[in-house]
Amino acid sequence: MSRRAAIAGAAGTTVEYYDYSVFAYLAVTLVPIFLPTHGFGSGILTILAIYGAGFAARPLGGIVFGVLGDRLGRRKIMLVTVSMTGVATLAVGLLPTYQAIGPAAPILLTALRLIQGFAAGGEAPGSATYVAESAPDAKRGFHGSATNIGISLGLGLAATSVGVVIGLCSAEQMASWGWRIPFLLALPLLLATLYYRLKIEDSPLFQEMLAGRRRAKAPIAVVLTHHRAAFLKVFGVTFGWSIASLGVGAYTVVHYGTLGYKLSATIWIGVLMALVLIPFTLLSGALSDRFGRRRLLFAGFIGSLVLSLPCFLLMQQGSFALALVAGVVFNIPAGVVMGASFAAYTEQFPTEVRLTGVSLGFNLASVLGTSQVNFVAGWLVATTGSTLGPAYYAMAGAVVALIATATIREGARESLRPATAANESRQPDAEDGLGDPVAG
Repeated sequence: MSRRAAIAGAAGTTVEYYDYSVFAYLAVTLVPIFLPTHGFGSGILTILAIYGAGFAARPLGGIVFGVLGDRLGRRKIMLVTVSMTGVATLAVGLLPTYQAIGPAAPILLTALRLIQGFAAGGEAPGSATYVAESAPDAKRGFHGSATNIGISLGLGLAATSVGVVIGLCSAEQMASWGWRIPFLLALPLLLATLYYRLKIEDSPLFQEMLAGRRRAKAPIAVVLTHHRAAFLKVFGVTFGWSIASLGVGAYTVVHYGTLGYKLSATIWIGVLMALVLIPFTLLSGALSDRFGRRRLLFAGFIGSLVLSLPCFLLMQQGSFALALVAGVVFNIPAGVVMGASFAAYTEQFPTEVRLTGVSLGFNLASVLGTSQVNFVAGWLVATTGSTLGPAYYAMAGAVVALIATATIREGARESLRPATAANESRQPDAEDGLGDPVAG
């Protein structure tokens, strides 16, 4: 079951980050299609702002799906979130352009990004929670890394699809209809994920919680009242990471464009950057089971702090080979963090409010960090005239993440089951917000 859970989790985040990345990889292409009245500079910033708008909806989605997941089950929420994400992406591929419907085009584009963000608020936390609760205690980090493997696969598939389409289409074809193809390719990914997720059961720990007739009456209130410290720790680590790992997303490809490299070439750097994450994520997840989550998180964030400036210096030397090496090396610390992060997050909360707690911390940090990281990095370059601005921004994020990691509770050698079993053996207590009877 743990293997099936890992695959189900990875499949969903693959869809989520495929959809998330295709938009960013096509940012330059989408400017004249949806914002033809803007200049190139303002158009890029506006497109990146629309891209970031999806993150604004994440906290709301995290709250809604977190509460529903803790009340109704992980599996049901995972089916809903991946469906919403995939359908919204398909709709982007079918949108009329500015030339066809005027200002309504960018408005609809923004609305679909908000829907994607709302669904994404429950997807990654839901997958991470489901995988952690289904994994053996001794391999929770290794199995938990599957959720982030899905992120890497989504990034890589998005870059590959965009790169292939750009290579096969002329500039005129790309502007006319070619840009739609990567968005429409979300359909087979969505159908495959739905098929697999329909065949799985809910996590054993959630089923045990239901059998013990214990649910949180108000999961959000329980998290903010009784698990506030855990929520703040998850928030702090995620916030710092979202800035320190800005190259994990598509910003680095956008940054290469500001340095004068052609999109048709730099898009393949995006593929390599995504693929290099996978072995380091798997290795980090396995090592975190042996040495602890905190040590691996520290290693990743220290790596980001040390490598950011040298890598961005290499990018601007005018050599495509050096730029490729810099982009790949810059992403290695992110792979290390990704291997241990979600397992560490899920270990901070009990089963009754685990999905709500992870969703709140992860998504609120994302809206403040990840939602603006591409925009802020681009703004730093545009306003300071220095292409090293994003490097200093990433270093500041690494410092924040290191401070937050120092506070997080180490749970690698703890079982998720004993604390839950102990709670379920008590009588419902009005002070902890638990004890809502489960029908049937």
